[in-house]
Amino acid sequence: MDFTLLGTDPRYMYLKRRLEVDGHRLTPDSANQIAPPSWRQGVPYYRDEIYVIENAALTAEGALELLMRRSNRGLAGMEVLVAGFGRIGGFLAGMLGALGAHVTVAARSEKARAAARARGFAAVDMEHIPASFDGVVNTVPAPVLRGDYGGALCIDVASAPGGWATDAPVLKAPGLPGLYAPKAAADVMAEAIYRVMEEENERG
Repeated sequence: MDFTLLGTDPRYMYLKRRLEVDGHRLTPDSANQIAPPSWRQGVPYYRDEIYVIENAALTAEGALELLMRRSNRGLAGMEVLVAGFGRIGGFLAGMLGALGAHVTVAARSEKARAAARARGFAAVDMEHIPASFDGVVNTVPAPVLRGDYGGALCIDVASAPGGWATDAPVLKAPGLPGLYAPKAAADVMAEAIYRVMEEENERG
């Protein structure tokens, strides 16, 4: 089968190799276009639920790696705010907690805050976030955060427009799977592409 790859981050190099090894051909004009989800064209792999889960786990790992590499202290005992408690936020909070960080989850819905508390995390409404943390990681693609929270290491892994409503020194890190673990991200994407196309063929 022919594919056209439109993405440019490192995962697409590995995806190209994977598709070619699997016997597919890369052309510049195939109807089977593979693009980043934000482009919303071609093969809709980003709707595949398994892909969404596996990609979220890789994103959380990448955020954890950034926290460890960019912080001037260890994670054990670190006060970390995770904004959002969807798939990425849930994975990240769990990883941080397992490494001894003190995790506070900020979420807009009471249901999400209850889920965070049930897993042993502190939970606050987005409108009542404490003033100071050692690290802040945003996973919400909307401007819900303000300031630098006492000089925290601020990392934004959300897609545009990102999570900060004010100017603050923020490390922007969208598309983390393709930067943190491009080979794994490419394999996750390839399997999703194959599942989506198989489902479309079965529908006829």
